[in-house]
Amino acid sequence: MKISDLKNPYILISSGFGVGLIPLAPGTMGSAFGLCLYILIAHLYLPTFIIYLSLAVLLFVAWIAVSKTLNQLGEGDHPEIVIDEIIGMMFVATVLPADPYWAIAAFLLFRFFDIVKPFPINRVDRTYKNAFGIILDDMIASGYSIALIMIARELLG
Repeated sequence: MKISDLKNPYILISSGFGVGLIPLAPGTMGSAFGLCLYILIAHLYLPTFIIYLSLAVLLFVAWIAVSKTLNQLGEGDHPEIVIDEIIGMMFVATVLPADPYWAIAAFLLFRFFDIVKPFPINRVDRTYKNAFGIILDDMIASGYSIALIMIARELLG
């Protein structure tokens, strides 16, 4: 994928508006972008319902965009597709207290689960080489991260 491909709106969205074209660790860059984007949105003080509804709509848009992108690029989780990392990190950020230490911990947890791919993430990653699988593995990594953060918040309470 190259910069000229960003003229295609599906590739533009799938690549996180070009973040996925960063040659060094695009998934990590996408996750960082997702965290920063969520922090920006959090400062709008929107009702929680609106935030989750927006993330659900974004998931649907991402699924369409990734499907159309894969039609052009071929099946597989291309490193340039980072919208899944962006959304996954945004979901994790919804449970964070307003503290940079929690944000750093959440970022590291999410990247750990996204890279290491423990069960069932590894099974989804191997089985589904389509938009569904590309997005689902990051949603599971997000769920693992959220669970650990919520446990840590209770224990550190």
